[in-house]
Amino acid sequence: MPESLSLARLTDAARFAAIDAETNPSPWSEEAFRESLGRSRGFAARDEAGVVLGFVVYTAVAGACEILELAVTVSARRRGIARRLLDAAITDAVSEGARRCLLEVRDSNTAARALYAGAGFVVDGRRKSYYRTPEGREDALLMSCDL
Repeated sequence: MPESLSLARLTDAARFAAIDAETNPSPWSEEAFRESLGRSRGFAARDEAGVVLGFVVYTAVAGACEILELAVTVSARRRGIARRLLDAAITDAVSEGARRCLLEVRDSNTAARALYAGAGFVVDGRRKSYYRTPEGREDALLMSCDL
């Protein structure tokens, strides 16, 4: 595979925000990524030229991992990048003592839900009207898996 994974850097925040704006109806700002990367962890998937194609931002604390954001640019989808990013985050979190991983996902995001289910995540609950959409609001599904 031509993509490589590397630790996320603060200088990746602008590219992460651009990918998030392309793929997320309620994207994070560049500043939000910069702040999150300053206190959390992350990986970037880069092409051979070093261009970021996808990312994961997560925390690993007190025996738990939480996936905060995971996205892959539309042009690089269906190549296993999201799964590799998720696996890297989980592997790192386990090395820090995490025994459980948590996340939330839009109810309508069937591709992400399938990715997470394939990695062993199960739906634990629902947050009603959590995400904004152009049409109003939609639910967030709460998912988790034991590590």
